[in-house]
Amino acid sequence: MKPALLLMRPCLFAIALLAIALAATPAVAQASKQGSLFSAIVCADTAFGTAWAGLRPAAQARFPTLKLTRVEDLHVTVVYVGPRWQPDELDRLRPLALIGPETPTRFTSEIVALGANHEVVVVELHAPTPAWGEVVVAAKAELNRLGLKQPDRYDAHFRPHLTLAQAAHRPASTADTAELAAFLTWMQAELARDPQQFSITLGPATPVRFLLAGTPRPTDAPEYVTVEEFLNPTPLY
Repeated sequence: MKPALLLMRPCLFAIALLAIALAATPAVAQASKQGSLFSAIVCADTAFGTAWAGLRPAAQARFPTLKLTRVEDLHVTVVYVGPRWQPDELDRLRPLALIGPETPTRFTSEIVALGANHEVVVVELHAPTPAWGEVVVAAKAELNRLGLKQPDRYDAHFRPHLTLAQAAHRPASTADTAELAAFLTWMQAELARDPQQFSITLGPATPVRFLLAGTPRPTDAPEYVTVEEFLNPTPLY
């Protein structure tokens, strides 16, 4: 082989790699722009949403470094689909992802810390029977089989909850951990003081909708947006 051709081979290889990277970039950018899809029950208008609206200002004053969930963003995640969803798949996703309890169910609430390092404080909802959880786990397995969702480590379980507070940093700092622990204790005392303010009843008439996380949002806007709002944005005049 001629010396000139030997010198060209590394350059050609580098060009080929660059072409592959550039070809993949639009799909990655689009996935990032359209956010991660999940089905959820929005809880802003529940009794707990009203209670959290009253408690949140006091919590913000007591625990200023925590990221506290806005009332509008309170929700129970049902099925996490992931960032690689496509609009033309929504009709196939709906029957398996938009599923609530088949009968009216009153959940008891518990304030707990979740996450590998307890970096999130949530209201965990405990049902009197495992029926809804079993349906959700089966639906996630079917969605994975069909290739309609991104498999994850939580697929074999279902722990319905509402996130209230998150650490300011990932991983959580020592100060974050202490602040979260104090918030957990404070919220547990609030629950013990008046359990009714945390009550949630869900059933077949409860709306379950698709939300998106991670889409570009205006400053001070709710963190999540419905898929309908994303696909059919309101024109600005």
